[in-house]
Amino acid sequence: MSGWTYIAAALIGAAATFLLLPAGALLGNGGLWVSPHGDLAQTLTGHLAFQADAWRWPLLRAANLMWPHGLSIAMTDSNPLVSLLAKLLAGLRGRPTNLLGLWLGACLVLQPVAAVYALRGTGCRSWEAAVAAAVLAICCPALLFRFELGHVNLCGHFVLLFALGMASRKTAAGHGAVWRDWVGPCALLTIAVLVHPYLFVFAGVLLAAPAIEPLLAHRPGWERFVLWYSVALALPVLVFLMLSGTLGSGEKGFGFYSMNLLSPVWPQRSGLFGPGLPILDATGGQYEGYNYLGSGLLLLIGLALVVLVRAEPGPLPPAPSRKGRGGFILVLLGLGALAVSTRVFAGKVLLVSLGTRPWDQIFGMVHASGRAFWAVGYALMISALAVLARHLSRPVLVGVLILAVGLQFADTAPLRADVRSVFAGRDESAPAFEMPAGATLLTILPVCPGLGASADAATTLRLAGVRAGLRLSDITAARLPNWFSCERSLADGLELPMRPREVRVFQEPSVIARLRTAALGREADCRVVAGLVACTRDLPFIAGTPAPPGPALPVVTVPNRFSGSAVAPLLSFGWRFDGDGVGWSEGGRATLLFRLAGPDTETAMTIHLQLEGVARDRGGQCPIGVRLGAAGTFITVLPDLRPARVDVAVPAHFDPDGIVRISLDIDRTVDPARRGLQVPVHRAGVRLLSVQVSRADGRRQ
Repeated sequence: MSGWTYIAAALIGAAATFLLLPAGALLGNGGLWVSPHGDLAQTLTGHLAFQADAWRWPLLRAANLMWPHGLSIAMTDSNPLVSLLAKLLAGLRGRPTNLLGLWLGACLVLQPVAAVYALRGTGCRSWEAAVAAAVLAICCPALLFRFELGHVNLCGHFVLLFALGMASRKTAAGHGAVWRDWVGPCALLTIAVLVHPYLFVFAGVLLAAPAIEPLLAHRPGWERFVLWYSVALALPVLVFLMLSGTLGSGEKGFGFYSMNLLSPVWPQRSGLFGPGLPILDATGGQYEGYNYLGSGLLLLIGLALVVLVRAEPGPLPPAPSRKGRGGFILVLLGLGALAVSTRVFAGKVLLVSLGTRPWDQIFGMVHASGRAFWAVGYALMISALAVLARHLSRPVLVGVLILAVGLQFADTAPLRADVRSVFAGRDESAPAFEMPAGATLLTILPVCPGLGASADAATTLRLAGVRAGLRLSDITAARLPNWFSCERSLADGLELPMRPREVRVFQEPSVIARLRTAALGREADCRVVAGLVACTRDLPFIAGTPAPPGPALPVVTVPNRFSGSAVAPLLSFGWRFDGDGVGWSEGGRATLLFRLAGPDTETAMTIHLQLEGVARDRGGQCPIGVRLGAAGTFITVLPDLRPARVDVAVPAHFDPDGIVRISLDIDRTVDPARRGLQVPVHRAGVRLLSVQVSRADGRRQ
């Protein structure tokens, strides 16, 4: 009977796949895939770009993303596991293919199968409960909401259910003292980490239960359980690091994308209580913590609690026996606490606030912590079914399950309708313009969230560029690499000459206002298209009106010297001025930009910068990187708040347009208030006192 139950679960998943996903969406060549936007477009961009590039090491690195450095597609949430399979297939077919639709179909098929597996792990053998688990798992509001948002990787909730089933089996059997007991969990965690880090973290916490239980019970040899669990947890991370080359970086703002305390029970987006009921959101980001359990599952949980109180007082057990309760309860409480974060809201009421430090540093990896409740919700579902199957007579059980499944199915009707609508592609939007024939590189500024108002337009253009075979010099990523700086990317895009056959797009009005087309080189052709500015070089013109040139570049003759407020015209990106008109760098990048007078471009010269560094501690040192144009960077160390001279050599015929651009990179900016400094910046690095331009031939100035 067990095998038939799994087959029935798979058939339920297959039926859900064909009901929710149109054929084109499933095959990856139609529906929303024609013109996706937002997170879905970002995911697909990395997926296709990775296949179009050659094999490299680390394996997940795509050189055509953030060219020329390259970027791991794990940072673009492009499902490394599926992308690796797609790249192998692309090598046989000779062109990229979109396998993400099939991945979504696999998620729907495996979800009920995994639910049955998790229920069997509790010792429950009721086929009625197994069928109910399969349907309830497919009708999980949190899962359907991920489909609606287009979070492709995060639709793999089956990983959590398989982890729950493995943990239940090992806890009940007392397995985990030898390495063989952890081969299966290690394989599952490897799959999870190659799908999405969040699934890895939540599955890893669930699988800690069988390792924690011997410790709580003071069982001899508990050290071996903890040791082999740690190995099973660490090996997937090492595999990911080896394949990706980076683990990415954490984010700030822990508690913003949390779960509202009432979210599991308040009927949000409900088919029974009203599809217009909004998601509980007290922070502006608690939609990530959408975890309404559904009326059917809430009914089962309530009945299970009543049965337990009457039959055996105590907390709801995650397994049918008392053995293993402690470990499960501990990990589930931990996941629940992570979900509500350090700022606990019930509706709009703030109940608890523990501040931001040190929580940002500890939980930066799980920035969207509201997702942690997914595992708790599934544990509640499996526990409730196991309890009712054990304590109710078969006729009563069947009646209760039919009622609960019917309620859950009706309650999630609006979510299912939205999923069908989204993947049918009814809200398609085309790129602002077609990529010019012969283009090889696409740059879109700004690249970082919060700097641009047209994020959807940018992701649509990037996807169009990748489909046309272009490299991308920037891309919005879920986890930006440590070497990347939004400020440096923006400054370079505004001020460095365009490369041959490059398309450079400026989309944010505040960025367009800074643009001086002369800095992009004499061969740059800039046009206004659909509210943005698109510049090309050595390419057919993009349709549109000529873009305004912006302010002229200041012209400097040689020799010359500027000090105090006279330096201001030479300063370009990342400066603010104090009451004396002296420039202070704000942030990690500050630049000087000017044009040399005609004959002076043919002469080698030296630019002398008189700078003061702002160290983190009084009397310390401030290291900065100095770069001329796109050339290499040299490092110099400035003393704290004492003038120092930095010389920048400019070769003869350095630039055909005579443009000199010097960038100063400060990796360790300082909060001046911490130093007691009254200055006009919040992230200080250097203060520029004077600029002197002299010939390098030694003639007297």
